Amino acid sequence: MGADVLRARISEGPEQAALWVRAAALNGLINAQLAWGQMLVDGHGVPRDPTAGLRWFRIAAEAGSAEGRNMVGRCHELGWGVEADAGEAARHYREAAGKGEPWAQFNLARLLLEGNGVPPDRREALHWYARAARAGHVKSATLVGRYLEHGWDRPPRPAAALRWYRRGAEGGDYRGQFDYARLLLERTGRLDLAQPWFERSVEAGVPLFCREVGEGLRHAPHAELRKIALRALERACATGKAGDLRRYASALSEGLGGQPDPEAARIAFTDARALEISDPTTGHAAARHHSRIYRVRRIGGAIRWLKRFYRTIKLG
Repeated sequence: MGADVLRARISEGPEQAALWVRAAALNGLINAQLAWGQMLVDGHGVPRDPTAGLRWFRIAAEAGSAEGRNMVGRCHELGWGVEADAGEAARHYREAAGKGEPWAQFNLARLLLEGNGVPPDRREALHWYARAARAGHVKSATLVGRYLEHGWDRPPRPAAALRWYRRGAEGGDYRGQFDYARLLLERTGRLDLAQPWFERSVEAGVPLFCREVGEGLRHAPHAELRKIALRALERACATGKAGDLRRYASALSEGLGGQPDPEAARIAFTDARALEISDPTTGHAAARHHSRIYRVRRIGGAIRWLKRFYRTIKLG
């Protein structure tokens, strides 16, 4: 079975796909072995069995697949089917990274940056981020930009950072889009250039990221950015947490997007209350906790505000 046929079978539905993927894996198709391992880890179309998933990743790795070796590393890092061990994960990442696997290069760089399972080494982390980015890994491009902007072991190079952020942004990385917009506005003062990238980052970002952006932008000095904050808080409600619904309801009530919308705010508050009653652990305490972490005070001027905003929230 070729890769094209396999992709067609996978599109038929999880349970049916599992039959075809397993058959192809047993017949030695490495892409199928990787897909079958991931399905077992995720429980997609089959009962979840991360131990078996790890076994298939190892089979692919032993057949020479750098992607398989990277996935063995992920299993060791995250404890999928084996006891979590960041040092062992780093060993597998390094082997796959040396073979040119961009995700392994990214994962190894992250461990090196954090000093997780390996001695911290920012210079080597930058080396692997840059290699992955040059191979088209857009998240790595964003991290190279962040490295250069903050000058973690060398003088900051904001102009170079902006170019790397743009690569991440144009490649579709929502964090890269946000960082590009932020630094672009800081360096040029051109909200008209930065605003579309802020908007794209919110539409592409996961709910937790949107929560952070919404909380940060809600006190921005520009009405256009406050409208983006309202949209971000709306998208953050996808977490299903009462605190996110309350934040969105408050923003609607305050008229964050322009005019107050008391009826929509009432509905959101009602939904939040219903969630709190059904699950008290998602109530006011969680909302206050996130409010303390992500609150950004109003200060004059877009440039000064953006600098403070970036230091206050964690988007890494």
